[in-house]
Amino acid sequence: MPKHTKKRSTIKRKHRRMKEHAEANKAKAQDNKQLAKEYEPYNIRKWAFEAFGED
Repeated sequence: MPKHTKKRSTIKRKHRRMKEHAEANKAKAQDNKQLAKEYEPYNIRKWAFEAFGED
């Protein structure tokens, strides 16, 4: 058993920060997915892999 534990408010603050970061990352991931969808026809590397059968 630890002699001294963190205060509840500190933990709450940490959790709130983690949640904010998670939401921001989720939004970024969504944006990247959308961009990937829009630029898929221009993705030359993908085309090259399909054309030459390289993995």
